[in-house]
Amino acid sequence: MKLNLFFIISLFYVLNLSAQKDYIITIDGESYEMELDGSRKIKVKGKSVEIELKKKDTLVLDEDFFQLKYTKKHKVSRVVVEEGIEQLMLITAGGSGIIVQKYDSFNPSMLQEMMLNEVTKESVSYGYTMKREDYEKTLISGEIIKILKAVLEYKGEREIYEIAAHGIKDEGLLIMTMNVNVNLDVEDGGRDLIKLMWNSLRIKK
Repeated sequence: MKLNLFFIISLFYVLNLSAQKDYIITIDGESYEMELDGSRKIKVKGKSVEIELKKKDTLVLDEDFFQLKYTKKHKVSRVVVEEGIEQLMLITAGGSGIIVQKYDSFNPSMLQEMMLNEVTKESVSYGYTMKREDYEKTLISGEIIKILKAVLEYKGEREIYEIAAHGIKDEGLLIMTMNVNVNLDVEDGGRDLIKLMWNSLRIKK
C-alpha cells in the first residue's frame, strides 16, 4: 500500500503523542502510580482494598464548535497547523482514521474540493483509478452536509477518502476520513472509527 507524505507526517505525530503514560491516584492523602486498565491492592486506614483504573469503551471529543464519539483504543492528537487552524487526528496504526481541522478566522467550506484533490493526487499519479461517490448526510444535530467521496483502486488495493466541511461567517470545520485498509482480511478499526464519527457528529454552532 502506498502512503503519501501527508499520511506519513500524520502518523509521525500520532506515534509521538500517543505513548503510554502512567497515572497517579490519590486516596486519603496517599498517592499511588497506576497504569490504564491496571489494578492494585492498597491499604486504606489499615484495610486492604483493590482499585482499578479503566477507560470508558466510547469517549466523547467535545469542542466549542463540534462534538463526536470515538473508541477508547484510539487517541486524539492535536497539531497547530498555523495561527487560527488547529488539526485534530484519530489515526489507526495502519493509517486509516479521521482528521478534523478547526478554523477560527476563516470559513473552510470552499476548501473541500481542493483538499480532496490534494490527498488523492499522488495515488492518481501512481496509477490508481478514482471514482467519485459524493453524497449528503443529515447529522444528529440537524445539519445537512455534503460529503465528497473518492474511491481509489489499483491492482486489488482500494482506498476511500471523504471530505466534509461546515462553516459560519469566519469559522468552521474541515473533516477528512480515510480508509486505506479496505481489502484487509483483518480490518484495523478504521472503518468502525469512521462510522462512529459520522453517526455521532454534532455541530454546536
